[in-house]
Amino acid sequence: MGNAAEHDLIRDISRDVLTRIAPQELPLFPAASAAWFADPAAAKKASKSRDAALGFGTDAFSILLTPLVLQIVSEIMPVLGSIALKVTENAVGEEVSMLVRKMFHRDDANADAALTSEQLGEVHRNVIAAGERLRLESAQTQRLADAVVAQFVLQKK
Repeated sequence: MGNAAEHDLIRDISRDVLTRIAPQELPLFPAASAAWFADPAAAKKASKSRDAALGFGTDAFSILLTPLVLQIVSEIMPVLGSIALKVTENAVGEEVSMLVRKMFHRDDANADAALTSEQLGEVHRNVIAAGERLRLESAQTQRLADAVVAQFVLQKK
């Protein structure tokens, strides 16, 4: 599944998503994420088992989402990596252009590195697809996709 830096990124994004949609799971997050990275298939299976789930309240969406969120975020990492690569390629291309402009004493332009609406839509669609593969309810999948995309749009407090 990737290297330590990727695991850290998956943990960070997943923790931020859980903060928005299931903050009651945050105390369990370190142990649950460690278990997920040790054996993602077993952790996902345990999260779907009502006997193994650590439930909080009666809302089905609040029953140990951590493994599902970790799974979905890990599945969208290639999409995010592809977007980052495109942004990097564009930034390098723009940097070269800026350096050439400086050689000719022309004005520079600063590039905005934020994700475009199209890129955000691609992330959203991939989260929806991952949720469907995990057989989450449509409303749960939509809520999760919205929360993931919000991580790339909203400013951190």
